[in-house]
Amino acid sequence: MRASFPELGGAPCIELDGNRSIVITGRCVIALYSREEMRIRCGRLLVQITGSELELGTLDEQELSITGLIAQVGFLTEGA
Repeated sequence: MRASFPELGGAPCIELDGNRSIVITGRCVIALYSREEMRIRCGRLLVQITGSELELGTLDEQELSITGLIAQVGFLTEGA
């Protein structure tokens, strides 16, 4: 599954591979990191990933990947 958020102006492209990995392409920073929950801030969008055994894979200027057993992915926008 692939999702993008053009209405948020420069927001990321998010790609899920089943419930085992997620790749976020775009300029993002890690706001919260644990084995059960990660929050990734991408401009005005906050991506919340919950699950178990979550691990950070790739992290560079344009891509971030997380692996583990992903139970839920949620989205919050600034001001919501």
